[in-house]
Amino acid sequence: MNRRDRALRHYERELARLRSESGSIEHAVAWEKLKLEARIKPEPEAGWPPLFRDKHVHIGSLIHLWRGVARETEDRLAGQGLETFLDIGPWGGFNFVVSPDGYTRMKFARLTLGVGSLASTPLEESGGPFFDTFMPIYKDRLAREGLVVPEEWQYKNPKRDASGRLLELSHIYYFPWHTYDNRSFVKVRLSREFETYEEIMVWDFLELLARLHYTTDWAAYRQETKDVDVRFDLQDFISLSHIMEGVYRRTEKEERLLQEIKEAFRGAIRERAVLYEYLDRVVQSKWVENLYWAVVGVVLGIRKYERTVSFGPEIQTRPLPPQLLIPVKRHVTAYHERIGALRP
Repeated sequence: MNRRDRALRHYERELARLRSESGSIEHAVAWEKLKLEARIKPEPEAGWPPLFRDKHVHIGSLIHLWRGVARETEDRLAGQGLETFLDIGPWGGFNFVVSPDGYTRMKFARLTLGVGSLASTPLEESGGPFFDTFMPIYKDRLAREGLVVPEEWQYKNPKRDASGRLLELSHIYYFPWHTYDNRSFVKVRLSREFETYEEIMVWDFLELLARLHYTTDWAAYRQETKDVDVRFDLQDFISLSHIMEGVYRRTEKEERLLQEIKEAFRGAIRERAVLYEYLDRVVQSKWVENLYWAVVGVVLGIRKYERTVSFGPEIQTRPLPPQLLIPVKRHVTAYHERIGALRP
């Protein structure tokens, strides 16, 4: 059975399950259909630029490489009787780091991928069939492009549910020059909690958004948070908020601030005064608050300040609200198609 047939069979099973549940299923069905379309969409094979150019990475070529490795991995696992679907893509929003030619502004930037999979995908702290199959293919493809990664990979960041079941695991290679302040690594992050990598990013973004939104004492935040962690909070907010562009349109003031911060991340942001100036401006602009209420509005259909919201129970649910995931996946898919078309 080929990938298309496996995807159609899984889609039919999911529809049957949804129809057996109570309540409105319109958004849930639309979400399943969107996942199906992504699984069966053909991938163009020709015309991709070199993956690396002086250690800068062409994001379109990188995503293409990842998808090819994922589909080969799926087929090999299916041959072993392990059926799953691997939804694969870059973690974060590449409007933060991509130049007009499609290459990253920073060397080796964003060699981090998220992989969503079915809940039935085998996973253990020492890896499992996915990593055993995916990693040799991935390393071989990188080597063909000129990046030979040593075998010094580590399993990191296990995530478990309340019962102790392993939901997520990362396989990471740290480059010799990696430090906590200057992070440089290749990372494969597998989740069997979420079927798509957009869900992984949405979950991460909602956690960060809630933490920032409910921070009321920013003086205490400065005292209790290392400068480098403040910088990465700001970087992750800027990067991940990109995936919400299908949900929220930035104000002109926020857009100008975004462009300034992007330029500052070329180096100036490492100066403490510059870092905290931009943090203060983000807080004062109400950007965090505006995004918070945009997400709440999409999920709950209520207006800003209409009522108090219990963010965890109402927004950051398991599974995540499909009415939020649908515009996110549509936006991210369209964005990746645009940057994939960028050429030197």
